[in-house]
Amino acid sequence: MAARASRWTWGILLLVAGAAPPAFAQDDGDVSPSETRALLQRLDSLEAEVKTLRDGGVQPASHTAAALPDPGPALAESSAGYFQTPAAAPPKPKYPTVQVNGVFQAEMGFFNQDANSLHTYAPLQNNGPIQNGADFRRARLNARGSLSETVNYFFQMDFAFFGRPTFTDVWVEQTEVPLLGAVRVGQWKQPFSLEVVSSFRYTTFLERSVLFQAFTPFRHLGVGFYDKNEDLTATWAASVFTTGQDQFGDSIANAGGVGTAERITWLPYWDEASNGRCYLHAGLGHYLNAPPNHSTSFRTIPELYIGQNAAGAVGTSQQPAPGAFNGTPPLVNTGALTNVNVFNVIGKEVLWVNGPLSFQSEAMANFVSQSGGSTATLWGVYGQVGYFLTGEHRPYDRKAGAIDRVMPFHDFDPRGGEGGWGAWELAGRISYLDLNDKNIRGGTLNDYTVGVNWFINPNWKIAFNYIRANSKYQAPGQPYYGPSSTNIVAMMCQIDF
Repeated sequence: MAARASRWTWGILLLVAGAAPPAFAQDDGDVSPSETRALLQRLDSLEAEVKTLRDGGVQPASHTAAALPDPGPALAESSAGYFQTPAAAPPKPKYPTVQVNGVFQAEMGFFNQDANSLHTYAPLQNNGPIQNGADFRRARLNARGSLSETVNYFFQMDFAFFGRPTFTDVWVEQTEVPLLGAVRVGQWKQPFSLEVVSSFRYTTFLERSVLFQAFTPFRHLGVGFYDKNEDLTATWAASVFTTGQDQFGDSIANAGGVGTAERITWLPYWDEASNGRCYLHAGLGHYLNAPPNHSTSFRTIPELYIGQNAAGAVGTSQQPAPGAFNGTPPLVNTGALTNVNVFNVIGKEVLWVNGPLSFQSEAMANFVSQSGGSTATLWGVYGQVGYFLTGEHRPYDRKAGAIDRVMPFHDFDPRGGEGGWGAWELAGRISYLDLNDKNIRGGTLNDYTVGVNWFINPNWKIAFNYIRANSKYQAPGQPYYGPSSTNIVAMMCQIDF
Protein backbone atom coordinates (compact mmCIF):
# COMPACT_ATOMS: atom_id res chain seq x y z
CA MET A 1 0.00 0.00 0.00
CA ALA A 2 2.81 2.40 0.87
CA ALA A 3 4.46 1.76 -2.48
CA ARG A 4 1.19 2.33 -4.36
CA ALA A 5 0.50 5.57 -2.40
CA SER A 6 4.00 6.77 -3.12
CA ARG A 7 3.49 6.06 -6.79
CA TRP A 8 0.26 8.08 -6.94
CA THR A 9 1.79 10.88 -4.93
CA TRP A 10 4.72 11.26 -7.31
CA GLY A 11 2.45 11.00 -10.29
CA ILE A 12 0.13 13.75 -9.07
CA LEU A 13 3.04 16.02 -8.16
CA LEU A 14 4.61 15.56 -11.56
CA LEU A 15 1.36 16.28 -13.31
CA VAL A 16 0.57 19.33 -11.21
CA ALA A 17 4.07 20.80 -11.39
CA GLY A 18 4.42 20.06 -15.11
CA ALA A 19 7.73 18.45 -14.29
CA ALA A 20 7.48 15.72 -16.89
CA PRO A 21 10.31 15.71 -19.46
CA PRO A 22 9.46 17.29 -22.78
CA ALA A 23 9.09 13.88 -24.40
CA PHE A 24 6.08 13.18 -22.13
CA ALA A 25 4.03 16.30 -23.06
CA GLN A 26 1.82 17.04 -26.02
CA ASP A 27 2.66 20.08 -28.12
CA ASP A 28 -0.36 21.98 -26.66
CA GLY A 29 0.66 21.27 -23.05
CA ASP A 30 -2.28 18.93 -22.23
CA VAL A 31 -1.74 15.49 -20.62
CA SER A 32 -3.78 12.65 -22.08
CA PRO A 33 -5.00 9.54 -20.17
CA SER A 34 -2.67 7.34 -22.26
CA GLU A 35 0.28 9.45 -21.19
CA THR A 36 -0.80 9.12 -17.58
CA ARG A 37 -0.88 5.31 -17.89
CA ALA A 38 2.52 5.31 -19.58
CA LEU A 39 3.93 7.49 -16.80
CA LEU A 40 2.56 5.20 -14.10
CA GLN A 41 4.01 2.14 -15.87
CA ARG A 42 7.36 3.89 -16.00
CA LEU A 43 7.23 4.68 -12.28
CA ASP A 44 6.46 0.99 -11.55
CA SER A 45 9.49 -0.04 -13.57
CA LEU A 46 11.72 2.56 -11.90
CA GLU A 47 10.69 1.34 -8.47
CA ALA A 48 11.51 -2.23 -9.50
CA GLU A 49 14.90 -1.10 -10.77
CA VAL A 50 15.67 0.73 -7.52
CA LYS A 51 14.68 -2.35 -5.49
CA THR A 52 16.93 -4.53 -7.63
CA LEU A 53 19.87 -2.18 -7.16
CA ARG A 54 19.30 -2.05 -3.40
CA ASP A 55 19.28 -5.85 -3.27
CA GLY A 56 22.67 -5.95 -4.99
CA GLY A 57 21.49 -7.12 -8.42
CA VAL A 58 21.54 -5.44 -11.82
CA GLN A 59 18.47 -5.60 -14.02
CA PRO A 60 19.26 -6.49 -17.64
CA ALA A 61 18.92 -3.53 -19.98
CA SER A 62 16.88 -5.64 -22.41
CA HIS A 63 14.24 -6.18 -19.71
CA THR A 64 13.96 -2.45 -19.06
CA ALA A 65 13.59 -1.68 -22.72
CA ALA A 66 10.93 -4.34 -23.23
CA ALA A 67 8.83 -3.24 -20.26
CA LEU A 68 8.63 0.46 -21.12
CA PRO A 69 7.19 2.40 -24.03
CA ASP A 70 9.56 4.45 -26.15
CA PRO A 71 10.73 7.26 -23.80
CA GLY A 72 12.05 9.47 -26.55
CA PRO A 73 15.67 10.32 -27.28
CA ALA A 74 16.34 12.45 -24.20
CA LEU A 75 15.33 9.91 -21.56
CA ALA A 76 16.58 6.96 -23.63
CA GLU A 77 20.08 8.42 -23.68
CA SER A 78 20.18 9.05 -19.95
CA SER A 79 18.58 5.76 -18.96
CA ALA A 80 20.90 3.81 -21.21
CA GLY A 81 23.88 5.27 -19.42
CA TYR A 82 22.39 4.57 -15.99
CA PHE A 83 20.64 1.23 -16.20
CA GLN A 84 22.61 -0.72 -18.82
CA THR A 85 25.61 -2.76 -17.65
CA PRO A 86 28.73 -1.50 -19.45
CA ALA A 87 30.26 -4.07 -21.84
CA ALA A 88 33.20 -5.70 -20.10
CA ALA A 89 36.53 -5.67 -21.90
CA PRO A 90 37.53 -9.18 -23.01
CA PRO A 91 39.96 -10.70 -20.52
CA LYS A 92 43.52 -11.02 -21.66
CA PRO A 93 44.61 -14.64 -22.11
CA LYS A 94 46.76 -16.05 -19.35
CA TYR A 95 49.87 -17.85 -20.58
CA PRO A 96 50.73 -20.59 -21.01
CA THR A 97 47.51 -21.92 -22.57
CA VAL A 98 46.82 -25.60 -23.18
CA GLN A 99 44.40 -27.64 -25.28
CA VAL A 100 44.28 -31.45 -25.18
CA ASN A 101 43.39 -33.50 -28.28
CA GLY A 102 43.49 -37.16 -29.23
CA VAL A 103 42.93 -39.65 -32.02
CA PHE A 104 42.88 -43.39 -32.53
CA GLN A 105 42.69 -45.69 -35.55
CA ALA A 106 41.68 -49.33 -35.14
CA GLU A 107 42.31 -51.46 -38.23
CA MET A 108 41.67 -54.98 -39.46
CA GLY A 109 43.28 -56.59 -42.53
CA PHE A 110 43.13 -59.86 -44.48
CA PHE A 111 45.78 -61.00 -46.99
CA ASN A 112 45.59 -63.42 -49.90
CA GLN A 113 48.78 -64.24 -51.84
CA ASP A 114 49.31 -66.04 -55.11
CA ALA A 115 51.99 -68.74 -55.36
CA ASN A 116 54.80 -66.38 -56.38
CA SER A 117 53.95 -64.00 -53.55
CA LEU A 118 54.01 -66.84 -51.05
CA HIS A 119 57.41 -68.05 -52.26
CA THR A 120 58.91 -64.54 -52.50
CA TYR A 121 57.89 -63.23 -49.08
CA ALA A 122 57.92 -66.42 -47.02
CA PRO A 123 61.56 -65.80 -45.95
CA LEU A 124 60.42 -62.48 -44.50
CA GLN A 125 57.49 -64.08 -42.65
CA ASN A 126 59.21 -66.93 -40.80
CA ASN A 127 58.58 -69.12 -43.86
CA GLY A 128 54.83 -68.51 -43.72
CA PRO A 129 52.22 -66.33 -45.43
CA ILE A 130 51.57 -62.71 -44.54
CA GLN A 131 49.32 -62.92 -41.52
CA ASN A 132 45.83 -61.47 -41.08
CA GLY A 133 45.08 -59.46 -37.98
CA ALA A 134 43.90 -56.33 -36.25
CA ASP A 135 45.74 -53.61 -34.41
CA PHE A 136 45.68 -50.03 -33.26
CA ARG A 137 47.46 -48.26 -36.09
CA ARG A 138 47.60 -45.05 -34.09
CA ALA A 139 46.51 -43.99 -30.59
CA ARG A 140 47.66 -40.47 -29.76
CA LEU A 141 47.24 -37.76 -27.18
CA ASN A 142 48.61 -34.28 -27.61
CA ALA A 143 48.78 -30.97 -25.83
CA ARG A 144 49.05 -27.73 -27.74
CA GLY A 145 48.91 -24.10 -26.82
CA SER A 146 50.77 -20.81 -26.57
CA LEU A 147 53.48 -19.52 -24.27
CA SER A 148 52.85 -15.93 -25.33
CA GLU A 149 51.02 -14.04 -28.07
CA THR A 150 53.69 -15.09 -30.60
CA VAL A 151 55.04 -18.39 -29.22
CA ASN A 152 53.25 -21.73 -29.79
CA TYR A 153 54.09 -25.28 -28.76
CA PHE A 154 52.97 -28.86 -29.52
CA PHE A 155 53.63 -32.16 -27.72
CA GLN A 156 52.19 -35.46 -28.98
CA MET A 157 52.60 -39.04 -27.79
CA ASP A 158 51.64 -42.19 -29.70
CA PHE A 159 50.77 -45.30 -27.71
CA ALA A 160 50.35 -47.63 -30.71
CA PHE A 161 53.40 -46.93 -32.85
CA PHE A 162 56.69 -48.85 -32.81
CA GLY A 163 58.45 -48.32 -29.49
CA ARG A 164 55.16 -47.92 -27.59
CA PRO A 165 54.84 -45.32 -26.32
CA THR A 166 56.85 -42.86 -28.36
CA PHE A 167 56.44 -39.25 -29.32
CA THR A 168 55.71 -37.90 -32.76
CA ASP A 169 55.56 -34.09 -32.93
CA VAL A 170 57.41 -32.14 -30.24
CA TRP A 171 58.18 -28.53 -31.12
CA VAL A 172 58.08 -24.86 -30.19
CA GLU A 173 57.79 -21.98 -32.65
CA GLN A 174 58.23 -18.22 -32.70
CA THR A 175 55.78 -16.49 -35.04
CA GLU A 176 55.87 -13.05 -36.68
CA VAL A 177 59.62 -13.20 -37.32
CA PRO A 178 60.60 -10.64 -39.99
CA LEU A 179 61.41 -12.19 -43.39
CA LEU A 180 60.87 -15.76 -42.10
CA GLY A 181 57.34 -15.84 -40.74
CA ALA A 182 57.33 -18.62 -38.12
CA VAL A 183 60.54 -20.32 -36.94
CA ARG A 184 60.10 -23.82 -35.49
CA VAL A 185 62.51 -25.96 -33.43
CA GLY A 186 61.93 -29.62 -32.53
CA GLN A 187 60.53 -32.66 -34.32
CA TRP A 188 57.71 -32.37 -36.85
CA LYS A 189 56.74 -33.45 -40.37
CA GLN A 190 59.30 -31.82 -42.62
CA PRO A 191 58.10 -29.61 -45.52
CA PHE A 192 58.04 -32.04 -48.42
CA SER A 193 55.09 -33.70 -50.23
CA LEU A 194 51.36 -33.03 -49.95
CA GLU A 195 50.88 -36.45 -48.32
CA VAL A 196 53.47 -35.64 -45.64
CA VAL A 197 52.24 -32.21 -44.56
CA SER A 198 48.56 -33.26 -44.61
CA SER A 199 47.36 -35.01 -41.47
CA PHE A 200 46.66 -38.75 -41.66
CA ARG A 201 43.25 -37.83 -40.22
CA TYR A 202 42.27 -36.35 -43.58
CA THR A 203 43.87 -38.81 -46.02
CA THR A 204 41.56 -40.58 -48.45
CA PHE A 205 42.94 -44.11 -47.92
CA LEU A 206 44.09 -46.13 -44.92
CA GLU A 207 47.75 -45.57 -45.81
CA ARG A 208 49.64 -42.97 -47.76
CA SER A 209 50.94 -44.04 -51.19
CA VAL A 210 53.95 -46.29 -51.85
CA LEU A 211 56.10 -43.16 -52.40
CA PHE A 212 55.71 -42.06 -48.81
CA GLN A 213 57.85 -44.57 -46.92
CA ALA A 214 60.45 -44.88 -49.67
CA PHE A 215 61.20 -41.26 -50.58
CA THR A 216 59.92 -38.70 -48.05
CA PRO A 217 61.67 -37.38 -44.91
CA PHE A 218 58.57 -37.27 -42.66
CA ARG A 219 59.39 -36.46 -39.00
CA HIS A 220 62.88 -35.39 -37.94
CA LEU A 221 64.54 -33.25 -35.28
CA GLY A 222 65.62 -29.90 -36.69
CA VAL A 223 64.93 -26.21 -37.21
CA GLY A 224 62.98 -24.54 -39.99
CA PHE A 225 60.61 -21.78 -40.98
CA TYR A 226 57.36 -21.38 -42.92
CA ASP A 227 55.26 -18.49 -44.22
CA LYS A 228 52.49 -17.50 -46.63
CA ASN A 229 51.50 -14.48 -48.68
CA GLU A 230 48.72 -12.09 -47.70
CA ASP A 231 46.08 -13.34 -50.14
CA LEU A 232 46.75 -16.99 -49.18
CA THR A 233 47.63 -18.10 -52.70
CA ALA A 234 51.18 -19.27 -51.90
CA THR A 235 53.14 -20.89 -49.07
CA TRP A 236 56.83 -21.64 -48.62
CA ALA A 237 58.86 -23.53 -46.03
CA ALA A 238 62.38 -24.84 -45.47
CA SER A 239 64.22 -26.78 -42.76
CA VAL A 240 67.47 -28.48 -41.82
CA PHE A 241 67.46 -31.59 -39.64
CA THR A 242 69.18 -34.82 -38.58
CA THR A 243 68.26 -37.77 -40.78
CA GLY A 244 69.28 -40.97 -38.99
CA GLN A 245 66.94 -40.87 -36.05
CA ASP A 246 65.41 -43.70 -34.10
CA GLN A 247 61.75 -43.70 -33.04
CA PHE A 248 62.47 -41.10 -30.35
CA GLY A 249 64.03 -38.37 -32.48
CA ASP A 250 67.64 -39.19 -31.60
CA SER A 251 70.49 -39.49 -34.13
CA ILE A 252 74.26 -39.95 -34.02
CA ALA A 253 76.78 -40.47 -36.82
CA ASN A 254 80.50 -40.19 -37.59
CA ALA A 255 79.69 -38.82 -41.03
CA GLY A 256 76.60 -37.45 -42.71
CA GLY A 257 73.32 -37.58 -40.83
CA VAL A 258 72.11 -34.16 -42.03
CA GLY A 259 69.32 -33.25 -44.44
CA THR A 260 67.25 -30.37 -45.74
CA ALA A 261 63.72 -30.02 -47.07
CA GLU A 262 62.08 -27.20 -49.02
CA ARG A 263 58.55 -26.80 -50.33
CA ILE A 264 56.60 -24.12 -52.18
CA THR A 265 52.91 -24.23 -53.09
CA TRP A 266 50.73 -22.14 -55.36
CA LEU A 267 46.95 -21.81 -55.54
CA PRO A 268 46.28 -20.64 -59.11
CA TYR A 269 42.52 -20.99 -58.71
CA TRP A 270 40.27 -20.61 -55.67
CA ASP A 271 36.53 -20.07 -55.93
CA GLU A 272 35.69 -17.48 -53.28
CA ALA A 273 31.97 -17.52 -54.12
CA SER A 274 31.64 -21.16 -53.02
CA ASN A 275 34.12 -20.79 -50.13
CA GLY A 276 36.64 -23.08 -51.79
CA ARG A 277 34.46 -25.88 -53.15
CA CYS A 278 36.50 -25.53 -56.34
CA TYR A 279 40.27 -24.95 -56.37
CA LEU A 280 43.57 -25.99 -57.93
CA HIS A 281 46.72 -26.60 -55.87
CA ALA A 282 50.25 -27.09 -57.23
CA GLY A 283 53.45 -27.71 -55.31
CA LEU A 284 57.16 -28.37 -55.72
CA GLY A 285 59.47 -29.89 -53.13
CA HIS A 286 63.09 -30.91 -52.61
CA TYR A 287 64.57 -33.29 -50.05
CA LEU A 288 68.34 -33.74 -49.57
CA ASN A 289 69.83 -36.41 -47.33
CA ALA A 290 73.43 -37.11 -46.51
CA PRO A 291 72.70 -40.40 -44.72
CA PRO A 292 74.49 -41.27 -41.46
CA ASN A 293 77.76 -43.06 -42.15
CA HIS A 294 76.82 -43.17 -45.87
CA SER A 295 74.32 -45.99 -45.27
CA THR A 296 70.61 -46.02 -46.14
CA SER A 297 67.88 -48.13 -47.72
CA PHE A 298 64.69 -47.53 -49.72
CA ARG A 299 61.65 -49.73 -49.20
CA THR A 300 57.88 -49.73 -48.66
CA ILE A 301 55.03 -51.87 -47.45
CA PRO A 302 51.87 -52.22 -49.55
CA GLU A 303 49.22 -49.67 -48.71
CA LEU A 304 48.28 -51.36 -45.43
CA TYR A 305 50.13 -52.29 -42.26
CA ILE A 306 48.92 -54.77 -39.62
CA GLY A 307 51.28 -55.99 -36.91
CA GLN A 308 51.98 -56.81 -33.29
CA ASN A 309 54.78 -56.69 -30.77
CA ALA A 310 56.73 -59.96 -30.88
CA ALA A 311 59.18 -61.71 -28.60
CA GLY A 312 62.60 -62.09 -30.18
CA ALA A 313 65.45 -60.02 -31.56
CA VAL A 314 64.16 -59.53 -35.11
CA GLY A 315 60.58 -59.13 -36.28
CA THR A 316 59.17 -59.81 -39.73
CA SER A 317 58.18 -56.15 -40.21
CA GLN A 318 61.89 -55.20 -40.14
CA GLN A 319 61.11 -51.96 -38.32
CA PRO A 320 64.03 -50.38 -36.45
CA ALA A 321 62.37 -50.06 -33.05
CA PRO A 322 63.00 -51.35 -29.52
CA GLY A 323 61.88 -54.94 -29.37
CA ALA A 324 60.62 -56.89 -32.36
CA PHE A 325 57.45 -56.38 -34.39
CA ASN A 326 55.83 -58.92 -36.63
CA GLY A 327 53.60 -57.62 -39.39
CA THR A 328 53.21 -56.69 -43.03
CA PRO A 329 56.68 -56.87 -44.62
CA PRO A 330 58.02 -54.47 -47.25
CA LEU A 331 57.20 -55.78 -50.72
CA VAL A 332 60.14 -53.94 -52.32
CA ASN A 333 63.44 -53.20 -50.62
CA THR A 334 66.90 -52.16 -51.76
CA GLY A 335 68.49 -53.50 -48.62
CA ALA A 336 71.33 -51.61 -46.97
CA LEU A 337 73.23 -49.34 -49.38
CA THR A 338 76.54 -48.57 -47.69
CA ASN A 339 78.18 -46.27 -50.23
CA VAL A 340 75.65 -43.43 -50.60
CA ASN A 341 77.20 -39.98 -50.32
CA VAL A 342 73.94 -38.10 -50.71
CA PHE A 343 70.56 -38.46 -52.37
CA ASN A 344 68.19 -35.79 -53.66
CA VAL A 345 64.45 -36.25 -54.12
CA ILE A 346 62.46 -33.86 -56.32
CA GLY A 347 58.69 -33.97 -55.88
CA LYS A 348 55.82 -32.45 -57.81
CA GLU A 349 52.25 -32.35 -56.50
CA VAL A 350 48.81 -31.36 -57.75
CA LEU A 351 45.34 -31.34 -56.18
CA TRP A 352 42.23 -30.35 -58.15
CA VAL A 353 38.82 -30.14 -56.49
CA ASN A 354 35.60 -29.40 -58.34
CA GLY A 355 32.79 -29.75 -55.81
CA PRO A 356 32.40 -33.42 -54.87
CA LEU A 357 35.02 -34.54 -57.43
CA SER A 358 38.74 -34.46 -56.61
CA PHE A 359 41.98 -35.53 -58.27
CA GLN A 360 45.34 -35.75 -56.49
CA SER A 361 48.76 -36.80 -57.79
CA GLU A 362 52.43 -36.69 -56.91
CA ALA A 363 55.56 -37.74 -58.77
CA MET A 364 59.05 -38.11 -57.27
CA ALA A 365 62.51 -38.76 -58.66
CA ASN A 366 65.29 -39.86 -56.29
CA PHE A 367 68.87 -39.22 -57.48
CA VAL A 368 71.18 -41.46 -55.42
CA SER A 369 74.84 -40.41 -55.58
CA GLN A 370 77.15 -43.31 -54.71
CA SER A 371 80.88 -43.60 -54.12
CA GLY A 372 82.75 -44.12 -57.37
CA GLY A 373 80.69 -41.62 -59.35
CA SER A 374 77.64 -43.79 -60.08
CA THR A 375 74.27 -42.02 -59.69
CA ALA A 376 71.13 -44.15 -59.72
CA THR A 377 67.66 -42.73 -60.39
CA LEU A 378 64.73 -44.25 -58.52
CA TRP A 379 61.24 -42.93 -59.08
CA GLY A 380 57.55 -43.26 -58.36
CA VAL A 381 54.15 -41.73 -59.02
CA TYR A 382 50.57 -42.01 -57.84
CA GLY A 383 47.23 -40.66 -58.96
CA GLN A 384 43.92 -40.84 -57.13
CA VAL A 385 40.36 -39.72 -57.68
CA GLY A 386 37.54 -39.29 -55.17
CA TYR A 387 33.85 -38.48 -55.41
CA PHE A 388 31.41 -37.59 -52.61
CA LEU A 389 28.08 -39.25 -53.28
CA THR A 390 26.47 -36.89 -50.76
CA GLY A 391 27.85 -33.72 -52.36
CA GLU A 392 30.56 -32.62 -49.93
CA HIS A 393 34.04 -31.60 -51.10
CA ARG A 394 37.62 -32.09 -49.94
CA PRO A 395 38.55 -28.95 -47.95
CA TYR A 396 41.90 -27.20 -48.19
CA ASP A 397 43.99 -25.34 -45.59
CA ARG A 398 45.28 -22.26 -47.42
CA LYS A 399 47.67 -21.30 -44.61
CA ALA A 400 49.50 -24.64 -44.70
CA GLY A 401 49.03 -25.76 -48.32
CA ALA A 402 47.48 -28.99 -47.02
CA ILE A 403 44.27 -31.05 -47.08
CA ASP A 404 41.75 -30.24 -44.36
CA ARG A 405 38.87 -31.90 -42.49
CA VAL A 406 35.77 -33.14 -44.36
CA MET A 407 32.57 -31.57 -43.02
CA PRO A 408 29.41 -33.62 -43.75
CA PHE A 409 26.34 -31.66 -44.76
CA HIS A 410 24.31 -33.77 -42.32
CA ASP A 411 25.82 -35.86 -39.52
CA PHE A 412 24.57 -39.41 -39.19
CA ASP A 413 21.71 -39.54 -36.67
CA PRO A 414 19.97 -42.89 -36.06
CA ARG A 415 17.09 -41.03 -34.41
CA GLY A 416 16.09 -39.37 -37.66
CA GLY A 417 14.80 -35.84 -37.32
CA GLU A 418 17.12 -33.28 -38.88
CA GLY A 419 20.00 -35.77 -39.06
CA GLY A 420 21.13 -37.67 -42.11
CA TRP A 421 23.51 -40.40 -43.22
CA GLY A 422 26.77 -38.47 -42.93
CA ALA A 423 29.11 -38.07 -45.92
CA TRP A 424 29.93 -40.93 -48.31
CA GLU A 425 32.96 -40.95 -50.61
CA LEU A 426 34.14 -43.41 -53.27
CA ALA A 427 37.84 -43.31 -54.20
CA GLY A 428 40.45 -45.09 -56.29
CA ARG A 429 44.24 -44.86 -56.52
CA ILE A 430 47.01 -46.25 -58.70
CA SER A 431 50.57 -45.98 -57.42
CA TYR A 432 53.89 -47.17 -58.82
CA LEU A 433 57.40 -47.39 -57.36
CA ASP A 434 60.59 -48.40 -59.18
CA LEU A 435 63.64 -49.15 -57.01
CA ASN A 436 65.77 -50.61 -59.83
CA ASP A 437 68.62 -48.71 -61.46
CA LYS A 438 72.34 -49.28 -62.00
CA ASN A 439 73.58 -51.52 -59.20
CA ILE A 440 70.48 -50.98 -57.04
CA ARG A 441 67.93 -53.80 -57.34
CA GLY A 442 65.07 -53.08 -54.96
CA GLY A 443 62.19 -54.25 -57.18
CA THR A 444 59.04 -52.64 -58.49
CA LEU A 445 55.59 -52.31 -56.94
CA ASN A 446 52.28 -51.36 -58.55
CA ASP A 447 49.34 -50.89 -56.15
CA TYR A 448 45.67 -50.56 -57.09
CA THR A 449 43.47 -49.35 -54.24
CA VAL A 450 39.70 -48.88 -54.09
CA GLY A 451 38.12 -47.25 -51.03
CA VAL A 452 34.80 -46.30 -49.47
CA ASN A 453 34.76 -43.66 -46.74
CA TRP A 454 31.84 -43.02 -44.42
CA PHE A 455 32.17 -39.76 -42.47
CA ILE A 456 29.62 -40.25 -39.69
CA ASN A 457 30.40 -36.73 -38.49
CA PRO A 458 33.46 -34.48 -38.80
CA ASN A 459 35.30 -36.44 -36.09
CA TRP A 460 34.33 -40.06 -36.81
CA LYS A 461 35.16 -41.96 -39.97
CA ILE A 462 34.85 -45.60 -41.06
CA ALA A 463 36.84 -46.66 -44.13
CA PHE A 464 36.98 -49.78 -46.31
CA ASN A 465 39.91 -50.49 -48.68
CA TYR A 466 40.73 -53.18 -51.20
CA ILE A 467 44.36 -53.25 -52.35
CA ARG A 468 45.91 -55.35 -55.10
CA ALA A 469 49.71 -55.17 -54.89
CA ASN A 470 51.60 -56.41 -57.97
CA SER A 471 55.32 -56.66 -57.31
CA LYS A 472 58.55 -57.84 -58.88
CA TYR A 473 61.06 -58.51 -56.14
CA GLN A 474 63.86 -60.93 -55.33
CA ALA A 475 64.50 -61.47 -51.63
CA PRO A 476 68.19 -61.56 -50.57
CA GLY A 477 69.69 -65.01 -51.05
CA GLN A 478 66.53 -66.31 -52.74
CA PRO A 479 65.70 -67.13 -56.36
CA TYR A 480 63.46 -64.84 -58.40
CA TYR A 481 59.99 -66.37 -58.64
CA GLY A 482 58.55 -63.88 -61.11
CA PRO A 483 55.77 -61.28 -60.79
CA SER A 484 53.57 -61.75 -57.75
CA SER A 485 50.17 -60.50 -56.58
CA THR A 486 48.97 -59.86 -53.04
CA ASN A 487 45.33 -59.03 -52.37
CA ILE A 488 44.35 -57.14 -49.21
CA VAL A 489 40.95 -56.30 -47.73
CA ALA A 490 40.94 -53.88 -44.81
CA MET A 491 38.72 -51.63 -42.73
CA MET A 492 39.39 -48.88 -40.22
CA CYS A 493 37.53 -46.97 -37.51
CA GLN A 494 38.93 -43.52 -36.72
CA ILE A 495 37.85 -40.91 -34.19
CA ASP A 496 39.59 -37.71 -33.19
CA PHE A 497 38.73 -34.98 -30.73
